[in-house]
Amino acid sequence: MPEHFQRKRFAEHDFVFVGHVPVRAHKRANRWQFDEDEVRAAGRTIAALPWDLGDLLDPRLHRPGEQEPATPPRTGWRERIRRWADHAALAARMKNGCPCGTPCRRSPDGWALPCGLTPESLLQRCANHSIACLLPLPALVWSRDTWTVPRTLALVLDQWEQADTTLAAGNCVCGTCGTHNTDPTRHTPAADGWKVLCPTCATADLRRYDEELAGTTYARVREQGPRAEDFLCTMCSPARPAAAWDHCHEHGLIRGPLCGNCNTQEAQGMEFLARHGSVRHLLRCKSCRAQLHLPPHHRIAALRRHLHLERGLRGCETPMHMCVSIAETSEGGYEYRVRCFGQRASSTVSLTAAEADHILARTVESGML
Repeated sequence: MPEHFQRKRFAEHDFVFVGHVPVRAHKRANRWQFDEDEVRAAGRTIAALPWDLGDLLDPRLHRPGEQEPATPPRTGWRERIRRWADHAALAARMKNGCPCGTPCRRSPDGWALPCGLTPESLLQRCANHSIACLLPLPALVWSRDTWTVPRTLALVLDQWEQADTTLAAGNCVCGTCGTHNTDPTRHTPAADGWKVLCPTCATADLRRYDEELAGTTYARVREQGPRAEDFLCTMCSPARPAAAWDHCHEHGLIRGPLCGNCNTQEAQGMEFLARHGSVRHLLRCKSCRAQLHLPPHHRIAALRRHLHLERGLRGCETPMHMCVSIAETSEGGYEYRVRCFGQRASSTVSLTAAEADHILARTVESGML
C-alpha cells in the first residue's frame, strides 16, 4: 500500500488519487480501507500511459518578460514543487549561509533555482516528496534557467488537480441545514465516513468543557466516558468539535478535549506554544500546575520560543523550530543558535541551567494568570 494512502486524512473527500485516477476509500468500524483491485487497476492505468522522459515541456504558465494573467489558472502541483524548492533552499541557507550575502527571494516565475540550492541538493532532500502517489522531482530536468517536466507527468498532474478540485467542491454542503460550507476543516468524522457540517450545526449539540474532569486520569475516562466527541475543542476559536481527550503523558491526567488538528499539534510540541492559551491548556494537568512545570517535550519548545522572540529578527514569520536549534549539555544547561531568514551570521551560545529555569518559570507564570 503506497505511503500516501496510509497517511491520507480524507478531510475534503473520500478519495485518494493514483496520478489522475481516483480510488474511493471506505470507512468500516472507524477504519479507512481500500479495495485492492481498485488500487491495482489505478496503478495499471498509470503504467500504461506513454511515458517518454525525453518529451519535456516548460511548466511555466507565462514566460519571463510576459505579463502574468490577471486571474492566473489554478496551479496547485506547480506551487507545491516550487514550495519544496523554496524550503530546501531556506534550509541550505540556514545551514551554510547565503552565497550572495543578502536576503533572497525566489524568482518572479518561481522556477529558477533559489539562491543557495543546486539540482543535486534539491533531489537529495526532496526526491521522496509525493503528489498523488507520484514522485515528480526525480523526473524533472534542469534546463539553463528552469526545470522542465515530462509531458505525460504534467498532463497527469493537471488532470489530478482538476479532479481533486471538483471532488472537494462537490462535498461542501452541510448535511443538516443544506448551506454551503467553504471551510473543508469543518468536515466532522463519523463511523462510516465524513459528515459535512456548517459551524452552527457542528457545534449545536456539543458541550463546552468547564474542566469538570480536572484531576481525572485518562485511563478512567477512556473506560467510563464521557466521549470527547460530545464536547467542543478547548483551543479552537471559533470552537470546533473535539475528537480526542488530550492528556498529560507524564502524569496521565486529563487536560481537555481537542479537535484532531490541535491534538496533533500539541503532540508535536514545536509550534503549539505559539498559540494563544496553550500554556494555560497544558497546566490543566493538576500535577503540572502544582509542580509549576511544563511537560518535557514542551520545555525545549518554550526555550526555543523565548530565544526566537528575544534573539531572532523582529516579526520573523518562519516557524521557530527552523530558526532556533537548541541542545542540552551535560551540565544541565543548553547550547543554542538563533538564525532567522535574512540574518547574515549566527553563533552557538550557552544558556545556563539557572537561566533556562528562569525562562521556564516565566512561561509557566503566563499560563497561571
